[in-house]
Amino acid sequence: MLLTSYSLPIWVLLIISVLALVTIIKLLLLLTNGSKEEFTKYVEDSIYDAKWRWKWTKNEIVNIECYCPKCDSVLVYDESSCHTRYTDVAKTDFICENCNSQLVTTIHGGNKKYAINAIKREIERRIRTEEYKTVINKSL
Repeated sequence: MLLTSYSLPIWVLLIISVLALVTIIKLLLLLTNGSKEEFTKYVEDSIYDAKWRWKWTKNEIVNIECYCPKCDSVLVYDESSCHTRYTDVAKTDFICENCNSQLVTTIHGGNKKYAINAIKREIERRIRTEEYKTVINKSL
């Protein structure tokens, strides 16, 4: 092959070969990334009487936010019980400022980080048990 004469210079053939190889690799990557897991469509659910929304990055839950089920406002959190030693109850309250500071939900056990991780664990449980499919089917 190297001894055969071509009408094009060899460097042009090399460039064309490299570009073709790069294009094939990109197409293969697009095909593998295009077939996302079905559960990545699961991005919203009602958990602990509040509406939770999140995003997926490489099959990992990120950017979890809590919303009011009535007015769809982002809820603020109060974890003040976690910072005092005068109570045995560590909890995080999620409050809607738009609905006259109404308490929407409480997650017992710790601060906001604990509450968010509890929601992640619940989402992962619903995926394992395939409960999430009913939520996806309702939204379609």
